[in-house]
Amino acid sequence: MSKLGKNLLGKLTGNNKSCCCCGPSIVSVRKIKVGNKEMEIAGLDEEFEKQNDIGKTPENIDCEELTRNLAKINEISEEELEKFKVAVLKEYETYWQKKKI
Repeated sequence: MSKLGKNLLGKLTGNNKSCCCCGPSIVSVRKIKVGNKEMEIAGLDEEFEKQNDIGKTPENIDCEELTRNLAKINEISEEELEKFKVAVLKEYETYWQKKKI
């Protein structure tokens, strides 16, 4: 794997590990409904897990930070940004409720 590929992999997986043998190399991709259309979002499950691990509930999650983190590896247009935030927050609430059980 090239140095650029290793650096990108580390950024995508959210750790400083730079090769597949030293850390997770799979980033989840999940479809969510944003407005009237479905979007494939990479890293959603990993980001939700991070937020849950630090005790973020749907009521106290920083939606701006969550959106920024997801925008690092997903293309989100300015026109869809507000709808995207609403959809991600709704998905996090569902995720959080399932984890709570």
